[in-house]
Amino acid sequence: MESDIGRDRDVAIERSRRRRTARRRGHPLWTPEEEASVSQARPHVLVVDAEKRVLDRLAVELSEGGFDVTCAESGRAAIELVRARRFDLAVADVRAPGMEGAEIIAALKAISPDLEILVGAPCSSAQAAVACIESGAYDILEKPYNIEDMKRRLGAAMLRTHLDAVAAVHQASAALAASLSRDDFPERAVDLAAKVVYTTSAALSLALDQGPALYQAASGAEVPAAFIARLAGQLEGALAPVRLCADDAPDLLCTAEGDRFGAAIVAPLRLGESSFGGLVVLRDARLPPFTSQEEQAIGIFAIQLALAFYGHKVQRARGPRAA
Repeated sequence: MESDIGRDRDVAIERSRRRRTARRRGHPLWTPEEEASVSQARPHVLVVDAEKRVLDRLAVELSEGGFDVTCAESGRAAIELVRARRFDLAVADVRAPGMEGAEIIAALKAISPDLEILVGAPCSSAQAAVACIESGAYDILEKPYNIEDMKRRLGAAMLRTHLDAVAAVHQASAALAASLSRDDFPERAVDLAAKVVYTTSAALSLALDQGPALYQAASGAEVPAAFIARLAGQLEGALAPVRLCADDAPDLLCTAEGDRFGAAIVAPLRLGESSFGGLVVLRDARLPPFTSQEEQAIGIFAIQLALAFYGHKVQRARGPRAA
């Protein structure tokens, strides 16, 4: 017989997925591609639990199952870890000390919106577990843990994240093609770029026949033009995107006004041998850096964008069709 926690979980997950889909259709917070799902890298899992024996067991068994594991004994410790580095997945005990379970989930998702979190809960904590789903958790695991079930659900979470990322690039590219005849095509293009990966700001730096031009996404914070030009300058001769991190280039990711960003991807816009600009996406220092797969996603979109600019130019040159 199915337990109450199982029934509550299914209802809450379905409700959460419907809300999530609705948000993505109107908001640029789209999930990026996960590193491990499309490469040989091992998925990195953050495990949060107050019991050391549980942490030790999961660290060993998940590691043997193909995951890299980092442990935290409280919600606050988990938050600090997520601020410091990127995780692909998390398993969090709904009763972790220091914060309510739903509060932990909301805080982790605020820092890393693409982080998929599985919540561990005994049957007696069904209501608290459902509250975690409402706060953005991916699924509920009944405690005591069944390791094989946990591995399957972690794998499903990784697969969904990958599929979401592919869909994000496809949807943005399709919307780009549908916007070729718009007078505000460059503004539309940079707004779509901000939907491919989770960004703080996005900008399009173009070298046009009539002179240089800069367009910034309406959804993000405005960034000084000189700063964008400096980042775009990193593309000289580049055939592929350049990924930057504040740990490696702190001065490069600091504006003249003293504002600091934590990470950037700068992708060239090229047609054949000629380059006519760059696409810049940014994250502030409070968020995890971009992954190599997010770099790849932006690179794919930049190729589509370069082709779309050519199509836009051709359409403008032809003028309106005769009736």
